[in-house]
Amino acid sequence: MVKYSQHAIALPLSMISKRIDSLVELTKWPAALLAVLTLPWTFFAWWKLLFQVQAYPVYSLLFVIGVGLFVVLVRTRLAQTDFARQLVELERDLTQSILAFAMLHPVIGYGANQNKGSRIRWLGRGNWVMLAAPYFVPTATILLWLVSLILFQSLRCLVLGFGISYHITAVAIQCRTGTSETRRLGRKFCWMFLPAANFLVSGLVAAYALNGFSGIGDFLYDWSGLPRLLLSWFSELAVPATTSRD
Repeated sequence: MVKYSQHAIALPLSMISKRIDSLVELTKWPAALLAVLTLPWTFFAWWKLLFQVQAYPVYSLLFVIGVGLFVVLVRTRLAQTDFARQLVELERDLTQSILAFAMLHPVIGYGANQNKGSRIRWLGRGNWVMLAAPYFVPTATILLWLVSLILFQSLRCLVLGFGISYHITAVAIQCRTGTSETRRLGRKFCWMFLPAANFLVSGLVAAYALNGFSGIGDFLYDWSGLPRLLLSWFSELAVPATTSRD
């Protein structure tokens, strides 16, 4: 009776997860194209963010120190140890486990891995978001931020600088060496989506380090500011033309 109940639950769950996968897969190339097209928006938001650095000198300095500490750590032997590699794999496993659970793909185990990709084994094929998530979701940075909530804001900036530096470096190394996920996603998609997504994510982290959630709101407002600015320019050009015809 128990086996029947489990099977009865698993069957509709599998059907729902397949439906989710098919819908998510439809967004793969539109997401890649959108990432490329909105890259100038992110550059614009970063440019505005750099002007705000003067208003938060202490936070900005500690964020940069956090980045510098990671750069120094990378040059030590600790960064080349199996322990460091296992931390990268653990973060990747955690990220994909969360996404698999959210998209109704029960995790059934963890396989062997020689840094060639995910160790997660889930029911069903999955989708591009589950595969790409470890390469643009800064899970380690978020965990470090949660731990740093007990610290002063200035020290949290240092932790965030360290965390986002780790994320970008880990993504760059894994993409350079190649993993099973990047091969399934395809080189073209990875080049279109991942750099733009990580540039945006790092901007959000830096904005939060400077001014908390208000900083994130300001960054997103500036991110949408470029199309609004261009639209206002076109509107100003169109008004005189309309007036002259009248």
